[in-house]
Amino acid sequence: MQIEIAEFGKMSQSGNSLLKLIQNNDLPILDLLVREAVQNSLDAGISVEGHDSVYVDIGIKNIDVPNFARHLDGITDLLINKFGASPHKAIYIEDANTTGLTGSLDFKNSPNGNIFKLIYGISMAQDTPGAGGSWGLGKTVYFRTGIGLVVYYSHILNDDGQYEHRLAVTLVENEKLSDTIIPKTYGKVPSGIAWWGQRVAPDSHDTIPITDEVMIRDILKSFSLEPFEGERLGTKIIIPFIDEQQLLIKHEINSGENKPWESNAADYIRVAIQRWYAPRLANKKYMYGKYLDGHVNGERLEKDDFLPLFLELQMMYNAAVIGSKTNRYFVNDIQIRNYFEHNKVNNAGRVAYKKFTKKELDMLAPFNGPSPFTCVNEKNPLGEQNAPLMAYARRPGMIVNYETDGEWCKGLGATEEHEYLVAIFVPNSNTKLLNPDNDVVDLEAYLRKSEMADHTSWTDIIIKNKPLDIVEKIRSQVRRKIKASYENKEEVKEKQGMNILARNVGKMLLPPTGFGRRASSRNHAGGTKPPANKGRSRGNSFTIISQRYLDTGALEVLFQLKLAKNISAFTIELFIASEGGKISAADWESEDSVGTPFPAQITRISFPDTVGLFGRSISQKSDSKVLHAVSIEKKDEPVECTGILEFTCMDPHVQVEMLMKPEGSVDNG
Repeated sequence: MQIEIAEFGKMSQSGNSLLKLIQNNDLPILDLLVREAVQNSLDAGISVEGHDSVYVDIGIKNIDVPNFARHLDGITDLLINKFGASPHKAIYIEDANTTGLTGSLDFKNSPNGNIFKLIYGISMAQDTPGAGGSWGLGKTVYFRTGIGLVVYYSHILNDDGQYEHRLAVTLVENEKLSDTIIPKTYGKVPSGIAWWGQRVAPDSHDTIPITDEVMIRDILKSFSLEPFEGERLGTKIIIPFIDEQQLLIKHEINSGENKPWESNAADYIRVAIQRWYAPRLANKKYMYGKYLDGHVNGERLEKDDFLPLFLELQMMYNAAVIGSKTNRYFVNDIQIRNYFEHNKVNNAGRVAYKKFTKKELDMLAPFNGPSPFTCVNEKNPLGEQNAPLMAYARRPGMIVNYETDGEWCKGLGATEEHEYLVAIFVPNSNTKLLNPDNDVVDLEAYLRKSEMADHTSWTDIIIKNKPLDIVEKIRSQVRRKIKASYENKEEVKEKQGMNILARNVGKMLLPPTGFGRRASSRNHAGGTKPPANKGRSRGNSFTIISQRYLDTGALEVLFQLKLAKNISAFTIELFIASEGGKISAADWESEDSVGTPFPAQITRISFPDTVGLFGRSISQKSDSKVLHAVSIEKKDEPVECTGILEFTCMDPHVQVEMLMKPEGSVDNG
């Protein structure tokens, strides 16, 4: 591949200035890389039909330095001398079900093509509806991840309807340093920018991407990567010569907490994808387009791989987008007056929130998982108490930022050491502005324009010479709704007959490798006798005596039942406990709620000491065929007996409740 060295001229960028364009010092480099790379891939998948997801894979590969270097005219010997004696690694970012780097090979014929915007241009506006930002500024993180070298490979359908492979290489470096890689030209000021490809013409200095499939295959082989085959379209970005330890910043945010993902780059990337794309990752309910089919080193990120906080954030995001009532979280409409075409109660969006216990977030033994603050690399500013944790995201599904203080959290107050208030705001992106500008017609465009180049915050902007305060009003409304919910929430007494059972938690400790893969183990815990929790009504009672885990993993509950003569039948039913109350199987499986099979199932119920007192029993199954309740007829005489109920719980993050409801002259018990 032949070299093209950018000439330093009027209004031109230098390598040094490019590297400083988006010098974000708040986020680690791998977080910036994940945010930028995944968003570019999602944007490239918007217009591709026939797929419900965008495939993204980020991983680490070894480099065959001599084979790679021999393709780069002008720096071959330097690369081999500098890096050839020891093993080196590269980060690759691969996407599929995307458009790829389309446009004319010669950018002068197609300055708006994707290939020019990503490889040769800088600060190019992103004009695709629903896209995440702009081309050019964010991509400078690629140059900062390694030594400045970036390989771009793409398989596209070109303007002639033919499949075509394309590959180009870019180098951006600080031209002011003494150990630069780009060859210096006598009498010319070094620019710190170079490209490799094929000459546009024999007498031209300009280069364009190569299309020689044999050469492309050989270059990719240097990184143990294969080209796209058949009709599979997509892009691979390769960043060679990374220093893995330099990329792994050790966060001393909350001392003493376990952070196994900081031991190697692949594990860090696995968590970073969850951290920033929890709303869209493996989320088939994502409503604004295609969901993210994320992979690390070729291994798919499933929901079972998520840290508990990020799984909860995804479900909260879904609840906020749908806006239906849920017993799992609080969901409130956010309304802003005088700025939008209509005054619907949710014209600005919705906020979903909940106070989570340490137990719900796997923070207790045997898991000893990290706190929400550690998961998102934020310091808890309140020390022994816990600050609120606020997240916000717009339509592309990337969380813009996590806040623990400042305007999003002001006045919310702290929670006690054992619980965490977590919230996420999702705007109503389609809400039209009352006085739009040419390129800012709705709330989505307003928030998009308000974001910084690295998309880490929302700030209010000026439209038609008028400063607006939409973001400020949204933050104020969010705070007010959350504060009101907890200030006005009355202590709800447990209904008679309700017994909160210990959740089914016998999971193994995380193994030292393969972090993020949940163990699928059985419980072997011994029985414990909780305090008696009685419910009475006119001579009826239902009392838990003891409970123990069986070798099968089921929970066996021994209870005492007392029913008056006039009770003709009774039902014992399982529920899931939540911040807003108990969740029935029907509510849980609703598309407007969790939308998955009810996680607790009755496996046996018996009354060893009764003969002839009970009639037939009727099993009640959910739409997903989960046995969650049993109704039993009773003879016309009083009953006082013990019973045994066994159930299994398939979700280690929930608490199961039992309710006995008598039928007859009373309607609860």
